[in-house]
Amino acid sequence: MARRKRIPYDPPHKHKRRRRRSEFMRADQIFLSRRMMIAKAGVVAAFGALATRLGVMQLRQGDAYRAQAQENTIRQVSVPAPRGLILDREGRRLAENRRAWEVRVTKSELPEEGTDERRRVIATLISALSLEDVLAIRPSAVPRGSQETVLSRVATMMGYTDEQRFSAMSSWMDQINSRASYIRVTQLSIDGSARFRAASPELPGVMVMNELEYLIESVWAPARPVTVKQDVPRDVALQLRANAMYLPGVEVDDTAMARVYTGGEVMSHIIGYVQPIDAAALYDPRNMSPARNRIYDQNDVIGQAGLEDSLEDYLRGVKGSLFEEVDVNGVRTRIIPNTEREPEPGDNVTLTIDLEFQRAIGMALEKGIERAVEKKREENAERAALGLSEWKIPNSGAVVAYDPRNGDVLGMVSYPYYDNQLFVSGLSGRKWAEYQNPDKGKAFVNRAVSELYPPGSTFKLFLAASALSRGTLTTDQTYNCRGAIRVPYTFNIAEGTNYACWVAWQGGTPHEVTDVYGAITESCDVFFYNTAVEYIEPEGGLGPVYYWDYNLNQGRIVSDEKHVFDGLGIDALAEDMQTKFWFGRRTGIELPEVAGLMPDPAWKRETFADGQSWVVGDTINVSIGQGDLTCTPLQLALNTGAMGMGGRYFRPHLVSQRVDADENVTAIGAEKIGDFEIDPVHVDVVRESMRRVCHTSQEVPDQSKWPLTNPPDEEDPIIIGGKTGTAEYGVPDDGYENEELNTYARDTHAWFTCYAPWDEPEIAVSVVLEAGGDGLAVSLPVADEVLRAYFELTGRRERGRVLFREKLPI
Repeated sequence: MARRKRIPYDPPHKHKRRRRRSEFMRADQIFLSRRMMIAKAGVVAAFGALATRLGVMQLRQGDAYRAQAQENTIRQVSVPAPRGLILDREGRRLAENRRAWEVRVTKSELPEEGTDERRRVIATLISALSLEDVLAIRPSAVPRGSQETVLSRVATMMGYTDEQRFSAMSSWMDQINSRASYIRVTQLSIDGSARFRAASPELPGVMVMNELEYLIESVWAPARPVTVKQDVPRDVALQLRANAMYLPGVEVDDTAMARVYTGGEVMSHIIGYVQPIDAAALYDPRNMSPARNRIYDQNDVIGQAGLEDSLEDYLRGVKGSLFEEVDVNGVRTRIIPNTEREPEPGDNVTLTIDLEFQRAIGMALEKGIERAVEKKREENAERAALGLSEWKIPNSGAVVAYDPRNGDVLGMVSYPYYDNQLFVSGLSGRKWAEYQNPDKGKAFVNRAVSELYPPGSTFKLFLAASALSRGTLTTDQTYNCRGAIRVPYTFNIAEGTNYACWVAWQGGTPHEVTDVYGAITESCDVFFYNTAVEYIEPEGGLGPVYYWDYNLNQGRIVSDEKHVFDGLGIDALAEDMQTKFWFGRRTGIELPEVAGLMPDPAWKRETFADGQSWVVGDTINVSIGQGDLTCTPLQLALNTGAMGMGGRYFRPHLVSQRVDADENVTAIGAEKIGDFEIDPVHVDVVRESMRRVCHTSQEVPDQSKWPLTNPPDEEDPIIIGGKTGTAEYGVPDDGYENEELNTYARDTHAWFTCYAPWDEPEIAVSVVLEAGGDGLAVSLPVADEVLRAYFELTGRRERGRVLFREKLPI
């Protein structure tokens, strides 16, 4: 039986129903298709444009872009010139250069301003480098018309004196008128920062900012690095370098050259220091080349004080340059051959100063100040018992040693010193405030040339010489000192002004009858009152101006005799002091100096608003080196040396020679600048009187006054000519209940000036101790130690009493 054929089962769910394509497309399908076509066309167009642009760049502009790419990788770099060395007269290095770590910042490579990343980088540097706050002025933020008011307030808050205020405000105004975006006023201590921040709402344009922030904001070329700190400790520098990838814009360089001051603090006022250049110096026309190009970059250092400043043109050298290739990270890959121009080192400068002698002078001055402190404390105890206020405790002074034969400055010390190395390694705000503090001696002031003092009785030497030369004084002339004089008022002769001799207000015995030799030796004030005040007949027919002898202790006139003045006169005196002698004018030394003042009637009329007239009392004050008469220790040493030399003046100088990079030597020789042209007979009168101040005999030295220069065991006497000076200053005493006991005495500066040897001068020395008291008691011993050191140095005295037995190594 045939089998039936099975019909296979075909389940319906396995069949896919095919939809029949519609002959028409829906609207949404048409829209999607168009979008795809537009997108594809856009892509094709973009690639076409890109291909076209690439073709143009490669085929038509290829050379230009290759040059631009090369320019981006090859850059010109200036190569700093080694700064010239400063040497003492024996060749010892006082200022040199050494390799050091330096941290720089490039503003354009820092993270974007206002970001956390930038704040982190700034904070890291401030912490690592111990950067402190500075006081700055933003000129554009100071309202026009209120600049003087704002600057005056800043100067007041800084505690400046009138002289400092004038100088600072002039400097700030100059910088405001320049293109400087910020002006750095000073570094601030923590307390100073707080004070100025609190006052900032009242001081528009004045701000407290960190030193790093100031540097970043004040750069004139953001793409160029600016030095943040020099002479960075090695461990700090290495730590920063190890984190370089986290400090964008920060560069750590171990090939920088830092200035090193090896002479010590005793040389600080002479040498000065260097600092990074500020905006005022950067844009100063004097710091431009003849082609009006800048000599300096924002990363350079420049001399800021002392010889570093005044000899900047010689010390800085001439920069070199090269072209270098750098990678994308700014790291040098190679120096382009034949593009290097070597820098020219600055001149090496040799001074007239011997470091060994300079240090000996410093030690002598410090010991002198210590002696003055002891005496002043004893004196203040006595004053306290009398109910009088205390006088100032001494903390400062100056010594100048000068060779009158050629003008060499052998030594120049101003105390207190400052550490000029701190301006390289970093000066804290606390230290800056200490150096500026008047109560601690104003360490930045070079008292030898920049501080003025009344010369006191040392001035009598030059008054005597002037009066002798003009014939108003002779060696036979005498005056009687009864302790004081009374000059009656022209409008009421029953009253008058008392002028005491120093012996009266010290309770001593009057000098009585004395001539010019005795007057200089004993420093009689009454004698020099008569020497200076001219014959005057005031209007009104009352006769010539005269005085009575007066007893200060008894408070009465002690003689009916009228003594008519018939001396030199202020006009002749002022003329001689400013033409024959060297008062009231600068010496021309290489350091910034002040001229001092020789007052006269014209000066007084011009100085005082109400046109005050010159009176007899003014001449009396000047006659004893008081009143408005002022000079510097250098001027006094110069005049003293000229007296010893018979009238010849040589310009004082600190530099003996300069040697350039090619070893060409420029010697600085003696420069005669004047002669006071006084008859040698009259000069000898003064010189003999100076000898009597120091010695009672021409052959035998006074060993009690000169225990170091002329000790008993020395057979070779060194005769010295000199003069003491005790110059009053400050507020006069009037504390006694009994008016007649009031001498109106004031605190005093202690002077001594001298030259030696007396017959053939080699050295002139001037010493001043501020508020030191008696010149004979405290300043003469300083001069004795200085002279001993000098004669040990020259071999006339055996080494060991002042100098070490072994010479200071070179």
